Amino acid sequence: MITYTSLTSIFLSLTTALVAAQTNLTGDILHGVPVINYLSLEDVPSNAVTRYYLRVPSVNGGWDVHLPVFVARGAPETLSTGKKLSVSASIHGDELNGVRVTQRLFEKLEHEIDSLNGTVIGIPTVNPVGNYLNQRNYFTAGNTGFFTNLNRVFPGDDPAEGALGPNGQAYLIWNNLWGNTSNVDVGIDLHTTSTGSEAPLYVYADIRLPYVERIANLLQPDILKIDAGEPGSIETTFVDYGIPAVTVEIGSAKVWRKDYIERTLDFFDRLLVDLALLPSNSSEPYTPDLSETYIGTVFHSLPALYGGFVETLVNVLDDVDQGQDIAIVRNAWGDILEIVKAPVAAKIHEIRTDPSIEPGRDVANLIYNSTAWPDCEAGCIVSSRKGPPAQ
Repeated sequence: MITYTSLTSIFLSLTTALVAAQTNLTGDILHGVPVINYLSLEDVPSNAVTRYYLRVPSVNGGWDVHLPVFVARGAPETLSTGKKLSVSASIHGDELNGVRVTQRLFEKLEHEIDSLNGTVIGIPTVNPVGNYLNQRNYFTAGNTGFFTNLNRVFPGDDPAEGALGPNGQAYLIWNNLWGNTSNVDVGIDLHTTSTGSEAPLYVYADIRLPYVERIANLLQPDILKIDAGEPGSIETTFVDYGIPAVTVEIGSAKVWRKDYIERTLDFFDRLLVDLALLPSNSSEPYTPDLSETYIGTVFHSLPALYGGFVETLVNVLDDVDQGQDIAIVRNAWGDILEIVKAPVAAKIHEIRTDPSIEPGRDVANLIYNSTAWPDCEAGCIVSSRKGPPAQ
């Protein structure tokens, strides 16, 4: 065990730790859980679910930040014979359903650890700074403060070279927990829709990479969004490195959606079997039921032209016609400022639940299939009050 007494020496030692390829324990114990700087799966106890805290860059005032990490490891030989799955949640601090999914997944694995053929790494809260502030982004206090979307900075920048906090945190997760992909064969990143809106259980999937479509189908989602991904997100960074990964969106923010949580846990049951991480009760691969799944290429958001108060006229998963009224925006007197209409026949993917709205904020989002928008062959997201260009 190596003990470091300052964060400076910790960060300067990270390169050495990587070369040594062994779990780097700081010597600290937090809530009875050992703190690490670097994870080597070879050092994790086999046939057990082990808890660690990963130390990431401190924030203003020297407040140390630690990420809770589960590691479920099967028998010793399964480290080389079995798959390695990563499950991450709440990279946006207000998106909480994935936290409960991760907690319950590892409760399950504790009871089935003797059957586990491989390794599962779980981070129930990727963004504790956002959790603390009860909002989406990572807050950096310097220069009067600014917010960073932590899901746009992966694989991050080295803290030893002066990286900002969120970029350094992404770097340490990517390199010191996921081992620059050496600790991960498949990645699942759990989200919800943003605060103030409602959406169903859905998934983003870049199906150009093999096995991604299979993962998405195993979820049996309400909506499967074919999507090229966002640069710097966990999902897209994994895919860029050849690791099959998806982003699963589990209903609304700040609300326990127990039905969606249960459906996501059922998905993990199917995925663990599909990856041969747990044994199957069938001799045949599972055939996903997609009879209730809408598959689309375009998310089309409808922004408000005025600030005011919005009344939504449709529900999530409704089918709407071109020209159909979607929402009404009123001023403080109740006068109608605008009626937002569907620019194209589509399905309602997301609606606004917060009545207060600013100009440019979405009143609703549609999903449909089209390749008319530029660069939309692999899926796209557009914001417009107009329909797609003529094909």
